[in-house]
Amino acid sequence: MELFTDDPLLDDFCKEYNFKENYILHGETVSFDDYPLLRREDFYTKIALFMEKKLTYEDLCKQIKIISIEFLVDYSLDDPDDNLGALSPFIIDVDVDTTTALIRAEYRLKSDEKTLWTLLESSYYKDGAFSPSEDAHKVLADNFGKLFGLTVYAINPNNPDDKQVKSQKELHDLFPFHAIPAERVLGEDDAHNSSLGSLISSFFDMSEAELDPDVAEEIKRLRSIVEKTNKNVQKQSNEILSSVVNNSIGFGYPNIEELKLGVTTQLSIDDQIKNQTKLSYISGTANESLPSSHNGLGYKNLIKMEFLLAAFAKDIEKRGVACVPLLFIEEPESHMHPQMQTAFAAYLEKFLDRLSDVKIQTFLTSHSAHIANTMEFAKVRYAQKSNTGVIYKNLNTFAEANPDNVDFIRKYLTLTRCDLFFADKAIFVEGASERLLLPDMIGKCESSGIFGACKYPLSAQYYAVIEIGGAYAHKFIPFIDFLGAPCLILTDLDSVADRKGKGGKIVKKSVVVSQGETTSNETIKWWVRRNKGLPDDDTSKIDLSDIIAMTSDDKTKGKCHIEFQTNENGLCGHSLEEAIRNVNRKHYDLGDSTSEEDLEFKGKSKTDFALDLICECADYCVPAYIKSGLTWLNNQRVLE
Repeated sequence: MELFTDDPLLDDFCKEYNFKENYILHGETVSFDDYPLLRREDFYTKIALFMEKKLTYEDLCKQIKIISIEFLVDYSLDDPDDNLGALSPFIIDVDVDTTTALIRAEYRLKSDEKTLWTLLESSYYKDGAFSPSEDAHKVLADNFGKLFGLTVYAINPNNPDDKQVKSQKELHDLFPFHAIPAERVLGEDDAHNSSLGSLISSFFDMSEAELDPDVAEEIKRLRSIVEKTNKNVQKQSNEILSSVVNNSIGFGYPNIEELKLGVTTQLSIDDQIKNQTKLSYISGTANESLPSSHNGLGYKNLIKMEFLLAAFAKDIEKRGVACVPLLFIEEPESHMHPQMQTAFAAYLEKFLDRLSDVKIQTFLTSHSAHIANTMEFAKVRYAQKSNTGVIYKNLNTFAEANPDNVDFIRKYLTLTRCDLFFADKAIFVEGASERLLLPDMIGKCESSGIFGACKYPLSAQYYAVIEIGGAYAHKFIPFIDFLGAPCLILTDLDSVADRKGKGGKIVKKSVVVSQGETTSNETIKWWVRRNKGLPDDDTSKIDLSDIIAMTSDDKTKGKCHIEFQTNENGLCGHSLEEAIRNVNRKHYDLGDSTSEEDLEFKGKSKTDFALDLICECADYCVPAYIKSGLTWLNNQRVLE
């Protein structure tokens, strides 16, 4: 069985509500903190109208936004003769060709009209007149859990009106649920060092049949030792302590004619093992050990998660295969170094498969580029904040719609550990020079007032600088559109013209801009084709004059903007280095009569060029095309 939570199921639920997933599966009471901020004003208004007798109770129940989630379970891969176990109560259709079960859980008003009125009357009426008090909203918030109750429905996938009420226990049996929160106590002191103790306790409490075969014999041996030790210590301690007590008491009591005093101790070695067992780290060479607190939190975090996962897997095995286990891991990267994060993400699925024969469906939230880019591209769900809530996007949807680009994007993100997913804005640059210079250029634009007066200039925003040449940047544009993040492309004009090559063959060679006929930059050509409405595979020549003549509007498509070198001081370079030399002529010993050929960068290292500029010319000028692009990006709103 497989649970689908793609749009519009779990994603719709998450984008509408700030809600803890374990509430529904564990049947917990909902609190006002879980009700979405954007829905609260409407909630207050509807309750007020009801209390003012301008809205009937029936209409109130219909109009209040409910908290809900739908689960779609696909059992098409299961053998029709198999026992579907915990899913059976939710299959209510009689169509043998239907292999999905639809379940809806929702929190809606549970108070009857009289109870609701009695609860709120004193907050909305004074001396018999409708007069909402200042604490009316607080009364609603404090009693929110009393107002709403959970109802679980099994719905016929072929007829949404055909539904049956089911119990929360039936839902819990179908979806065994375990969450590992981001706030994990990692055992820095005795009070919190419970991970290993809990595991040992579980070993003592399990029957032999429940134990993992790999550890069963060792646990049986440990139990035998503990049981034998318990008996010996009990007998010896009773005899010694009884003698001590009898020899210590005087005043003629007890005498030979009366009963003697005895002492019985209740010693339990297994309790000592459970409560006093601590994790330590043993040196492989010195045969010495160090306490847990002397090791890094990253290893502790990893070990604790392994213990928790093992315990969850053991619980799943008890239930059998006819269930859909759900595992939520929140930000597993806590305290882990990047290599450990990558190893965790790559190994997690294999580890879970080794722990249990039942397929555990895992939801993992992360802010780590190393984890995100290690995961299979199609399994990633991208969460984006907006003014209307959180929008969830399924990357598999993009992959299916863009088969030509997705392989390149996936490989690039994986190889570069790109942090594109976690940036509010993106800047695509040609190479190392731009990547090194851009943060400094952003600072110069800000300090010179180019960005104008804004509370949070670009330097204080979350942007990602992605180094990818003009030959490939256009492949990312559909993906950026899909993510909905503002994107600036800083690329090179790369002017070329037809020239005779070896054997008289006509080839395109790099030339100065004034002699250029077209561009070799694939991203610019892709952009112009889109402006002209031409197909991507069009091979017609694109004139350089059309490129140079592009207006600011021509350079903008939705949330994406492109910039390349422009004419300054009477000349136009066709690369970043030439554009910088053109506007910083004094630093490069170039006079007023400089030609395009003089601007040519002849150095061997563009990295050295960038570092030299930063270190040797602190007051250098930023080329106009970069200032224009950065200003555009600075002004783009993220929340819409």
